[in-house]
Amino acid sequence: MKKKAKDKLQEMPEFYFKEFTPEESRIYEEAVLKYREAIAAGKTLREAYESYSVADKELEKLLQADFLKIMIAELHFGKGQSLEDVARALSVSRELLEDAKKRMIQEAGVSAANQFGDQFGDLAPKSDD
Repeated sequence: MKKKAKDKLQEMPEFYFKEFTPEESRIYEEAVLKYREAIAAGKTLREAYESYSVADKELEKLLQADFLKIMIAELHFGKGQSLEDVARALSVSRELLEDAKKRMIQEAGVSAANQFGDQFGDLAPKSDD
């Protein structure tokens, strides 16, 4: 039993959580605001993304992925809307939302495990018996 738990810990996916510079933080906040305004005006998710362009395309990809997670958090988890309703409201596929939701849950788990490890250290048994 202990071996299985140890194997599961080793299988946890690695995530890279970007540390933003002050300029990237400013761009991030501005982009999220513009995306929100576009969605509130009845635009699709794609149209919202097109409403604010970021010169750094890698950062833009990250912003767009994060904004989708924000929408899932607010509409699905916060307001209890079904993924089908959220997909319809944003004009995206349900599969895209399901994939993003799975990633959100994985990221939350990894983040919680890392935080626990930082606070309490390694609590794994020192032997395999």
